[in-house]
Amino acid sequence: MTYNSFGDYLKSLPPDTIFRLWQYKRMFTPYEQEEKFLDESQYVNDECDFVKILDTINLPDGDLLLATTYAYGDGKYISYYKLSEISLGKSEKDMEEE
Repeated sequence: MTYNSFGDYLKSLPPDTIFRLWQYKRMFTPYEQEEKFLDESQYVNDECDFVKILDTINLPDGDLLLATTYAYGDGKYISYYKLSEISLGKSEKDMEEE
């Protein structure tokens, strides 16, 4: 299936869809850059957060801002991420455990 936007893709999913989210590191320290560690992760944390996407906001630079909440929390805390600064994954297994 083809979608015209990420927002259209999200609208095609059930509203309680759970995503796995990893945030990219913004920059490495000079030492990490110089040594080029093979085991150095590109993510802030190698363990993902399980989130639900509540809303998307188009930004002037063409990026999207995603409003997310923890999938297994009370939904009262909302975090915002630029789509270009994260990696998303989705597994049917996560939807079964809810």
